[in-house]
Amino acid sequence: MWQKELDELAKRRTIAHRLGGEKNIAKQHAHGKMTVRERIKRLCDANTFMERGMLAGVPTYDPDDPHRLDSLVPCPFIMGIGKLNGRRVAVHGDDFTIKGASVGRMYKSKGAYFVKMARSLKLPIVRLVEGAGGSIKEILEIGYTELPSSGDECAQDRVEMMSEVPVVAAGFGSVAGLGALYMVQSHFSVMVRHMCHVFVGGPPLVKSAFGEELTKEDLGGYLLHTRQTGVVDNDAVDEKDALDQVKCFLSYMPANVWGMPRRQFTEKDDPQRQEADLASIVPRDKRKAYDMRKLLTMVLDRDSMFEIGKYQGRSQITALARIDGYPVGILANDPHFLGGSFNYDVAEKFQRFIDMCDTFHLPIVNFVDQPGFTIGQESEIQGTIRKGVRASFAIIQATIPMAVIYVRKCFGVAGGAQKSGLRFCWRYAWPSAIWGNIPVEGGVYAAHRREIEAADDPKGYLEKLQDEYRAVASPFRTAEAFGIEDMIDPVETRPLLCEWVEMAYQMESTNLGPKKRGMRC
Repeated sequence: MWQKELDELAKRRTIAHRLGGEKNIAKQHAHGKMTVRERIKRLCDANTFMERGMLAGVPTYDPDDPHRLDSLVPCPFIMGIGKLNGRRVAVHGDDFTIKGASVGRMYKSKGAYFVKMARSLKLPIVRLVEGAGGSIKEILEIGYTELPSSGDECAQDRVEMMSEVPVVAAGFGSVAGLGALYMVQSHFSVMVRHMCHVFVGGPPLVKSAFGEELTKEDLGGYLLHTRQTGVVDNDAVDEKDALDQVKCFLSYMPANVWGMPRRQFTEKDDPQRQEADLASIVPRDKRKAYDMRKLLTMVLDRDSMFEIGKYQGRSQITALARIDGYPVGILANDPHFLGGSFNYDVAEKFQRFIDMCDTFHLPIVNFVDQPGFTIGQESEIQGTIRKGVRASFAIIQATIPMAVIYVRKCFGVAGGAQKSGLRFCWRYAWPSAIWGNIPVEGGVYAAHRREIEAADDPKGYLEKLQDEYRAVASPFRTAEAFGIEDMIDPVETRPLLCEWVEMAYQMESTNLGPKKRGMRC
């Protein structure tokens, strides 16, 4: 009987479950935070988390009895495999109660194993991040300094897995260094308001380097990163909300690129549902805005829309949703912000979202009301045209099935970037749709300026010319020339998309595996 060894195993497991000790756990709770094990327990289905590397840590042995363990400081990198809604995922969590989850050699070793394990088993990855980054104290322990390098033993795996399995990161506290990398190297990220702060270097480093006095909120809070920089996709009101968003996001994803997303009915929604209000939601006055999100709810499965990056690049809506139970990616222009135009801050959001949908075989539906690239001095200073054209490459290179609903405006280069390149694309136009290289308003004056200014009645002559151009600009003229395949009554949009999405899934299911062009973070 190996009772002595079994008792030793039980002792070491108990130490691991104690994390950083009662005092540090109490401190964590006093800050309104869960411990890493509490987060994992709430995230995973009950009793499904299978931990790996639980006994790893820094031991101290009795100098008089090398067989007797005096103490063990567990590694702050906790990892394993659990289930979310019955599907296996690889989960890593930082234990802030142990040295602020500082990154050392053991942390890196477990991290490398975790990535290789998840990639080999083709499992989605969830990272629960709360780490202070590297610690300078380690150099005293190892006796020398190491060159910083992204070429560690799992760097290649971290890059390749972005094109193979869904990767999600949730931030719960101060996140710097490697933790900040984890937040960005993901397909979806979320941070808890006023609790999580993400930065390359924290306030003490900034003060030391530049003498600036900045708070954590100023330097890396949610208002900065989810409203301005786009470093993090979404914010959460608390930890439970963050974990729920993680689960919600993954519910739209396949386990990996070798399978399709799962069809799922949260509540049976009639594919033939027709909302009468769709026929009047777009105002005749092209200068007036309308509620694009309300429009989407009338077409998509009820309560199925999960928006990503809502407060970044606000003229562009990006969301996951379901149509007849099938997960899809949603693009839509929001006329309430810059008229829905393609601004410089839209570019990265647009590109990353399309890359993600293409990577994970999510057909895209694009509801277009695109007046063109944003104009003005600020737009030129920010290099909108370069960023926008680069972003348009994503939709040209994507091979995912795409449906385009032309709701209202579609002009210029930015308008051309709203559909896939020369590949087959399923398109419908509403009667409210207008398109071209340049809008009639403004375009007519620019083209006929001399004639208009020389006319006896410049205003009347301008109106006459504009009326002539508007007649030619009618979408019915385009349909007559087969420049658009179909014009539809807006209320028919949902039934038609429910037919299309089934065909799209059948088509994409023959295109499984990694795409030739990898995911761009």
